Amino acid sequence: MNREQWRPFLKRWSEEWIAGHDREGDGPLEDAVVRDGWLGFAPAGADEVAAAEARLGRPLPPSLREFLLTTNGWRNTGFFIYRLAGASELAWLADSDESSWIEAYSDTEFADEDEGEEPEGEILARALCLSLDCDGAVIFLDPADVDERGEWAGYWLASWSGEGPKRFGSFHDLMCDQYTSFRRLRDRRA
Repeated sequence: MNREQWRPFLKRWSEEWIAGHDREGDGPLEDAVVRDGWLGFAPAGADEVAAAEARLGRPLPPSLREFLLTTNGWRNTGFFIYRLAGASELAWLADSDESSWIEAYSDTEFADEDEGEEPEGEILARALCLSLDCDGAVIFLDPADVDERGEWAGYWLASWSGEGPKRFGSFHDLMCDQYTSFRRLRDRRA
């Protein structure tokens, strides 16, 4: 997904989130979100993305790169992920405040390797963490699981789900799923 595709998708998401927001149940929205009708931030500059790639030691996958060039982070990715990282905030999960996920999923029943599947703890140990503020959930990308387009597999993991990480083919696919989940939960609440 390029910037011309990200922008209308994220704008629609923002408008639906703001329109369905329950101020009493969800708390207040930031003034900038209401004023701008946008859950995102100003776009990252190409230099900021390049700096993140240099710091991380590898090029970012195309859909994440284009996302950052559209919005340098994101608020309210769903009802459990409150903030996605901007270019300067991206970090390897092992080096982030969310590193406890690695140990937790290395020492649980999810660590039991299904035939042909890699243990979750190993995936988490090399993962790029995208979520900054969350409620028992994390979003990350696997730099070792790359498709022919250069997209890294994306994952959603919730401690309360009773399941291991849910895999998506790319960051774009993961975000589409988060949007669908947001709509489903919002419709149930209505």
